[in-house]
Amino acid sequence: MIAYLKKVFFQIDEFIKGLNPVKKVAMALTLAGIIIGMTALFFWAGDTSYSPLMTNLNPEDATNIIRVLRDKRIPFKVDPTGKNIAIPSERMYDLRLELATMGLPQSSVVGYEVFDKQTLGTTSFVQKVNQKRALEGELMRTINTINGVKRSRVHLAIPQKSTFVEDQKKPTASVVLDVDPSTALTEKQVFGIGNLVARAVEGMEVSDVVIVDSNGKTLSKNASDSLSAATANQLDFQQKVEMDLERRIEAMLSRVVGEGRVVAKVSAELDFSQVNETQTLVDADGAAVLSVDKRNDSASGTRPGPYGLGGAASNTPGAPPAANGEVRTETAKNNEVTNYEIPKTIRRTTKPSGTVKRLSVAVMVDGKTVKTPGKDGKVEAKIEPWSPEKIKEFETIVASAAGIDRKRGDILEIKNLEFTHEDFEEAQKVIAEKERKSYLQNLILYLVVGLTIALFFFFVVRPFIKWITENTIDSVDTFLPQTIEELERLQANGNLPGMEEAVPIIPEKMDPEKTEGEMIREKVVTLVDSNPHKAALILKDWLHVDASKKKVDDEGAAKGKSASANAS
Repeated sequence: MIAYLKKVFFQIDEFIKGLNPVKKVAMALTLAGIIIGMTALFFWAGDTSYSPLMTNLNPEDATNIIRVLRDKRIPFKVDPTGKNIAIPSERMYDLRLELATMGLPQSSVVGYEVFDKQTLGTTSFVQKVNQKRALEGELMRTINTINGVKRSRVHLAIPQKSTFVEDQKKPTASVVLDVDPSTALTEKQVFGIGNLVARAVEGMEVSDVVIVDSNGKTLSKNASDSLSAATANQLDFQQKVEMDLERRIEAMLSRVVGEGRVVAKVSAELDFSQVNETQTLVDADGAAVLSVDKRNDSASGTRPGPYGLGGAASNTPGAPPAANGEVRTETAKNNEVTNYEIPKTIRRTTKPSGTVKRLSVAVMVDGKTVKTPGKDGKVEAKIEPWSPEKIKEFETIVASAAGIDRKRGDILEIKNLEFTHEDFEEAQKVIAEKERKSYLQNLILYLVVGLTIALFFFFVVRPFIKWITENTIDSVDTFLPQTIEELERLQANGNLPGMEEAVPIIPEKMDPEKTEGEMIREKVVTLVDSNPHKAALILKDWLHVDASKKKVDDEGAAKGKSASANAS
């Protein structure tokens, strides 16, 4: 094996020595280019693909995760914002599980796990602080799960309980939301967050929770003012009613006049007053006797009349008074009470708030499109106004759909106006032209690159390889000795290393002519063995030349015969 390798290296060395300086430089440059290309290909193929490990991290979590990656000697990349960390794809899932077991990312949120490690001697103040931290952390974790909220901070102000009820203060809360720029929280979501925080703290109400975004804008409404809250709710309800009527009118008329060719605006005046009404209805004709109470009293009797005479005689002592007779008395009393039942109906009615007091509806309708054949045979589109009869029909339909009541003062106006249509045809043509030019440029670029590579291969690489590898007769002639004297001199000096087997040993006494013939034969054999393909091409050329000469000779002979025949 060693001898074979030595022979291979010796042949390479001899091949390089046989090249002229120009070919040596070209071969060195080619070898350097191949090495550089292979190295670049190796680095490109071995380039590690990175995948996001964690995104949207805060600085504390990013610092902790980077420290873990450096300890484990795992390559990573951090974007300019410092919030996103990427690692090799093959390590991503395993490392995520490992970081989760380590409690990363923590997001600086501590929940009820703060009570997992208890130490002796913890004061009640520390326990209260830990309880407050745990409650804030759990609320932050819950709020962060809401769609559109990236991060949140919750601050609770829970006062100490007082012995006296009048001195007891209510707890309050402040919430800061970092909202995703592509998401806008609705009022219901904001109210839900406030309600969530209020229900998590004993004694807290929704009005005690203030919610702001990362820009400092207050998102929560002042629910403590009942009048302001009621007004805000009334305005929201009014907007919903108006938008519903507008959408209903536009959806109905767009089926006739076309999509985007009708605009409706509604102004609704609503009555939000709450009325409780009690009504009593009496049916006098349907009266009936419920009960009758009768009572009859009579009395009769006598009693003595008054004694004595009138004047001073009746007051004289010793003389008995004279009687005036008896008095008879008779008394009779009759009492009757009749009770009647009269039917009556009592109605207690609570009228709903938000009833419509007045509607004002304004509708703009674009003209209708009429297609007419043009002079050159093309169809031309013209916009013509709707007829008054059609406008009347539109009014009737809209009045029925919106519930227009002329008696309560509702207003409905439908006007046929010509809309301004944006002409996007020119813009579309410009865009199409740019796309076509870009496509043609890319196509030409790829064709030029491909053609350049092909031409470089056929006119540079292929001739270069042929030029480097070809072994011409001139190079062999310059390599081998030209005369017997030169051959004897080189053999005597030992300047033909490795050629002992190829060059025959010259005996002391030889025939010069015979030796020259053997040298020519050995030279031909050596050339054929070293490059059989070249030898085959040379033989082919010789045969082709012989055939051409023979053909020319035959044609000349044929022409001579034809000329002699014509002469005869």
